[in-house]
Amino acid sequence: MSIIVALCRRVRAIADFAKPSFIPALIAGAVVFIGGNIYERQHRENFRKDLKVDVENELSLIAGRFRGVFNTNIAALNGLANAIAVQPAMTEGDFSKLASKLLLQNPQLIRVSAAPAGVVTMTLSQARQQSFVGTDLGRFRAMRAALDRAASTTKPVVVGPVRLPSGHDGFEIFVPVTSNVGGRNAFWGFVEAVLDEEALYRSARLNEESMEIHEADGRDPRHVPIHLAIRDVSVSDNVLEPFLDETGVFLNSPIVRELSLPGGVWELAATPVAGWAQEPADSRDIMLATIAAVVIVVVPILLAGGLVNERQRNIAKLKAREGEVMALSHRLNLALDASKIGIWEIDIATQERSWDDRMFHLHGLVRTGRDPTHAEWRATVHPDDTAAASNALFRSLDEGLEHRSQYRVVMADGSIRHVRHVGSAHDGPDGRAKITGISWDVTDDVLMTEQLRAAKAIADMKNAELADAKDRIEHNALHDPLTGLGNRRMLDKALDRLFAASAVKSESIAILHIDLDRFKQINDTLGHAAGDAMLVHASEILRSSVSADDIVARIGGDEFVVVISGAPDDTALAALCDQIIAQMRQPVDYDGFPCRFGVSIGVAVAHRSTADARKLLVNADIALYRAKESGRNRYQFFTQALEAEVVTNKRIADEILEGIERDEFVPWYQPQFDASTLALSGVEALIRWQHPREGILTPDRFLSIAEELNVTATLDRLVLQKALADRMRWAAAGLQVPKISVNVSAKRLQEKDLLASLKGLSIVPGQISFELVESIFLDESDDVVTANIDGIKKLGIDIEIDDFGTGHTSIVSLLRIKPKRLKIDRQLVAPVLGARTEQALVRSIIDIGRSLGIETVAEGVETMAHAEMLGILGCDLLQGYAFSKPLSSESFIAFAMDRGFRLAS
Repeated sequence: MSIIVALCRRVRAIADFAKPSFIPALIAGAVVFIGGNIYERQHRENFRKDLKVDVENELSLIAGRFRGVFNTNIAALNGLANAIAVQPAMTEGDFSKLASKLLLQNPQLIRVSAAPAGVVTMTLSQARQQSFVGTDLGRFRAMRAALDRAASTTKPVVVGPVRLPSGHDGFEIFVPVTSNVGGRNAFWGFVEAVLDEEALYRSARLNEESMEIHEADGRDPRHVPIHLAIRDVSVSDNVLEPFLDETGVFLNSPIVRELSLPGGVWELAATPVAGWAQEPADSRDIMLATIAAVVIVVVPILLAGGLVNERQRNIAKLKAREGEVMALSHRLNLALDASKIGIWEIDIATQERSWDDRMFHLHGLVRTGRDPTHAEWRATVHPDDTAAASNALFRSLDEGLEHRSQYRVVMADGSIRHVRHVGSAHDGPDGRAKITGISWDVTDDVLMTEQLRAAKAIADMKNAELADAKDRIEHNALHDPLTGLGNRRMLDKALDRLFAASAVKSESIAILHIDLDRFKQINDTLGHAAGDAMLVHASEILRSSVSADDIVARIGGDEFVVVISGAPDDTALAALCDQIIAQMRQPVDYDGFPCRFGVSIGVAVAHRSTADARKLLVNADIALYRAKESGRNRYQFFTQALEAEVVTNKRIADEILEGIERDEFVPWYQPQFDASTLALSGVEALIRWQHPREGILTPDRFLSIAEELNVTATLDRLVLQKALADRMRWAAAGLQVPKISVNVSAKRLQEKDLLASLKGLSIVPGQISFELVESIFLDESDDVVTANIDGIKKLGIDIEIDDFGTGHTSIVSLLRIKPKRLKIDRQLVAPVLGARTEQALVRSIIDIGRSLGIETVAEGVETMAHAEMLGILGCDLLQGYAFSKPLSSESFIAFAMDRGFRLAS
């Protein structure tokens, strides 16, 4: 305000001088000042909005870290709970081993306990305290509520913070354990663990002394320091006291975010350390800039007005003296024109010089009434320029030529002035030869020239830096920053240059497409840092395995390409592949953990004169796919046969998709018979392809390609719909089939809308069975598969396990799924006549099925002798060529009627 008052006083002082411009200046100043204030207020509002956004972002980061810590530790505790569920009678030694490993891998946990029925029987802590054994967790009211929640929801529950015997605070985690005893699930108890509060906050990067979140090295400088508070809002709807809050954050209009934890919800609140009312750092600068702008606008207007007013007064005076001015106008104009130019003259014969006043001024001399001598002139010239200036002058005097020179003049105060001279020879009025010239000050021009020269030097340096930066950018654009190898873009350019080169067109080019095996497991188990270390190790092996002229590039996450010019024969390339595979298989130590991985290599070779770079890369990729398909950790050369196979598979894949659109896939049926009475007990629906050119195709011709196309679930759905339609036609024809078995793939079981689609079909309970094919590993099925199997059984659809004895299905799966039937694989049925081992194995499977109330079906019954033996062993149903091959719907009706099977009334 003091600055504004002073400005107003100054305005009043010059008002008389600039009355005509006072009002415009006042208006302009007011406009600028008001605009500055509006900008300052808007800037303050934007600053506080940005402050709120920054606090929200910081709070989101903290919530994410909390969630990550809890999820990591609960996942580890779930592993211990699963181990106890599998082995409810776990010994204390086994528990100690598992708990020790868990505590070592999860340093935030300070105690792990096993509490069957809520009573601690085994415990392990970092302090090795055993006094907790025998504690009834239910006797604490806070814990009892948490235990009830965990038991009712069968999900982990977090409680805390609670005071620990060590004096520290921590969070207790209760993980419910359900074991399978006697074929049914039973609640066993809890796995109890304590998560150290200090370790939790440290993992979330909190400052424990002030509860402020500070900027970490390398973080975005927009992140502001904040105060943080946390309270648990999952227990009550009432406002609860926070368990982490030293500055009353919840009372200061905080940013609030809810954090969902297992069994509860935390409410996180944050305010900036400097408060919400803080001002932007540049507010004072904006105000000063506004005032400066007012001064810059107002003062020139006032001065201009004053000058205009003064000019008008001078014009009035000049009119009164116009006559006098006219007499002096000629000399005045001459003086104005020559005000900055000095005029000189030198007599060639006597070398006497004549200077005007301006020449004395230019040379820093005082006029004494006489012209300077040669010595006096020489004394004013800079010592370094004296010789050149004298020589130029004498040459002009001697030869009578035009005179041009420039030299520096040393002024009395030590400053330097640059003076330029131009003169020419002529004859004076007295007939004497003279040189007359002019001189003027060019100091500003010289300084500007020097500045331009310096600016040019700086520009040249900047251009050099830009060229270096361009080279670095091009290098980064063409190279992988992790391994230093070329990337896909560099590989494409190198191949274009390689195949465009005219030299040695007959030489061979080999491309090795390399993919790391088991690399994902290293990333998942040891982290991406370990994966990066393995990628660097792999790149070093590849660089050392080929010559410096060959190309090594990383084109994907774990994919590399090696291009060898002048490639050797296939034997040498095979040896190179063996060498790379052997070196890659060697274990690599990473932080004390041995890492092992392998490689699969696809090799494609062609002559440069006939090859196409893109085609050669595709061929190497095809060979790599075959190498991985053949078992990984091996190499495969591209061949024409392999290309033909790929083309064939592509054609079949296209025809499969067209076949689905044209409804070419139909079910064929293989009858099933009662082992005791040989009565028709059902049929199995098997998919067939009515190919428009090749006729009926069996699944071995197309099913693997259908799996790659991810259409097996669609085919399963078509077979089921058509089987239901065929069953209705059979019933209309008088044939009653007890049941139809339909294969169901893993993809079909994983569909979330499977049950909804089945409910829309007219399925009578007990008349449809689903065979779980593809050796589905049901012991660890995901929730969608488990829910679909339970829903299928509720719809009255029986479950059969196909290929039992050869897949992954375990006894635990049988207890969990409780299928209606087991299908004994044909590999066990075929040798049953002459091999006692297979007979005993089949009898054991049948006994297992009977003990669990599950029927058994033998497939692949080739002869009636097989049928008789399987009946003796106790098998319930038989299926195979001994009775019938798979038949179309019409052929099956004829088959059933020819043999007089029971017809519908």
